[in-house]
Amino acid sequence: MMNKLILAVLLMSTIFASHAEVYKWTDSQGVIHFSDSPHDGAETVKLPQSQTYSPSTPQKDLEPQHEEELDAVEHKPYTKIAITQPHNEETIRNNQGVVSVSVALEPALAQGDKVQLLFDGSPLGDPKPNLSFELNGINRGSHTITVKVLNSNGEELITSDTITIFMQRPRVNMS
Repeated sequence: MMNKLILAVLLMSTIFASHAEVYKWTDSQGVIHFSDSPHDGAETVKLPQSQTYSPSTPQKDLEPQHEEELDAVEHKPYTKIAITQPHNEETIRNNQGVVSVSVALEPALAQGDKVQLLFDGSPLGDPKPNLSFELNGINRGSHTITVKVLNSNGEELITSDTITIFMQRPRVNMS
């Protein structure tokens, strides 16, 4: 128990080493004491210097140096866009009329660009900065889905092929 106390005091003294000196002495019964104030017969404990860490600063060399390079990085043209889910001419059976739409895009969606979903030829909702959509309440029948990528000015950058889905809701007007 005493060894644990001494160890704890030593460890704590290293924490506060920069603020004060540490003194050590042994009393008449052989108990070792530590203090931050001097005592008769006490000796100064020499503590190792505390370790510090300073993270390195990021290198600026990795960033494009010219505006032309910056534009080339930000506006790399898209080479592929496709609706990966649902598949073309897929029949979807869902009582709530829910359809999940997933899009594959190469290269990845650039910052500031957004994806617009077209349902039966009309924009559905606002363009979003992600590649998955969930449609709710889709009525029975045949429907078309297309997606396109728009830049921050609303200009169309690339458009997918249109797919056709068939929604079947086996139970109509049932809760």
